[in-house]
Amino acid sequence: MSRYLSSVWSFIQARKRIICIIAPALLGLLFMILCIVQLQQSIWFDESYSAYLTRFEYPKIWELTSRDVHPPLYYFALKTWAHFFGHTDFAMRMLSVVFGAVAILFAFLWIKYKYGATSAVLATTLLAISPSIVRYGQEMRMYTMVLAIVFAATYVLQLAIDNGKKRWWILYAILLAAGMWTHYFCAFAWIAHLAYLVSVYHKKIFQKRIVLTYVGAVALFLPWAPSLIMQTGAVQSGFWIPEMTAQTVLDYWTESVAYESSWDLKNWLLMLTIIATIYIISLIVKYRTKMKLLLYIMLIPLAILITVSMPPLESMFIPRYILFAIAAIALVAGVALSYYIREPLTKRFSQKRLKRRVISASFATLVLFGASISGLVSVYSKGNYNFSTLTKSASKDLFETIVTLDGDQNLPIISASEWLYFDLAFYETKETPVYFMNEVVDYKYGSQYPLRDTKVGRIDDLDKFISKRDSFWYITTIDKETNEPATKFPRKDWSVLQYSAVNFNEFSDTYAIVKMVKQ
Repeated sequence: MSRYLSSVWSFIQARKRIICIIAPALLGLLFMILCIVQLQQSIWFDESYSAYLTRFEYPKIWELTSRDVHPPLYYFALKTWAHFFGHTDFAMRMLSVVFGAVAILFAFLWIKYKYGATSAVLATTLLAISPSIVRYGQEMRMYTMVLAIVFAATYVLQLAIDNGKKRWWILYAILLAAGMWTHYFCAFAWIAHLAYLVSVYHKKIFQKRIVLTYVGAVALFLPWAPSLIMQTGAVQSGFWIPEMTAQTVLDYWTESVAYESSWDLKNWLLMLTIIATIYIISLIVKYRTKMKLLLYIMLIPLAILITVSMPPLESMFIPRYILFAIAAIALVAGVALSYYIREPLTKRFSQKRLKRRVISASFATLVLFGASISGLVSVYSKGNYNFSTLTKSASKDLFETIVTLDGDQNLPIISASEWLYFDLAFYETKETPVYFMNEVVDYKYGSQYPLRDTKVGRIDDLDKFISKRDSFWYITTIDKETNEPATKFPRKDWSVLQYSAVNFNEFSDTYAIVKMVKQ
């Protein structure tokens, strides 16, 4: 067996250069294919909000996002992308797919540079098929953009530490700022980087180049600082996030590995995954000094998120906000296993011990691949299921149903709520426009704020609007307690001509599709 492993190793080493060119390209392509399968599923509210912002010019996007909870860089990127590639669900979600592929490339470069080509191939293979990464690679949000920035910054930081060239520190400062302009939880990754820098430089951490790097990053972020202060004062954290419990942390692990809550994970798969995880933890302990930066990125953001989500603080535990820490799980497992497999090639092992090592490593690898494949099946079956709210969007199905019921009439749609308006407005056409009523909207801050100044879709004078029409569609949700429409159309001189209650999946709301006519 030792001779066989040596032959395989020699084969790989002889072709290492070509493998390092082909592997990241193929893995990036694999990831893109896995994502593209579901790019045209129904968008959900966060995505429709992202798409809605692209209707505005860049200065207006700056203003609107300053009243929400996130910085604007992703929205700038999405608007630019949509300008060239279109505003369809497929086109706009492709930006996240591309960022995910870029993240895989930088992960490969970093792992190859720090841990070797074998580690890079195995680790990024696990990353490319990671259920959570594929899931959020399909979403019109900033999560894979953050992932690409964090992995690029980690790679650049490693280069800066090792060769000390000024250009790498400058680039690192730019990436630090870019991360903060994209999502505030990037700060958790930067804290992990800082912890690693302290472990490398110890008392010399305050040397000029490091201090200037962080000062430069802060300076690049300063234009947004007033908006951050306003957001902090106006928006309360935890307004929709469930309270964190021990179950929440356990679910973080099962969702990361197999995209299932711990309650829903099949008992046999859960048991195998636990065994494989314990085994890999033992390898991590064995190689922990070599994997320090990787472990910091995997563990420190999670530890911070748990800490800031504990009572009496409001919960902020949203796993997708630290997607880079979830991605690091795959990388850590891949690097640990590759070290364990390569070790017999540099040390003398008995045949019995070598056989035992090969069998155990193969088992752990197969379980991880099996969990990932099971997770991908779950991603495809659940679609855009939201573990935090236990809901699944059906906005596309709803709009298509209305159009089907409409026939050739081309009636406008009035949404009873601004939340539903965002989702339906993404799919509206010239023939079937979507509107919302100004009187139902709170304009103070948050996701409703962009509706304040827009003229598109807003009905300021409902009486004037309906006086020009004989009929229209009125869409609301069904109250679960009364089984009646949650809100009725606020004009008594209009009556219901046609009524349908529809539900598209077990996790979505039931919708009332009402055709209104003059009495």
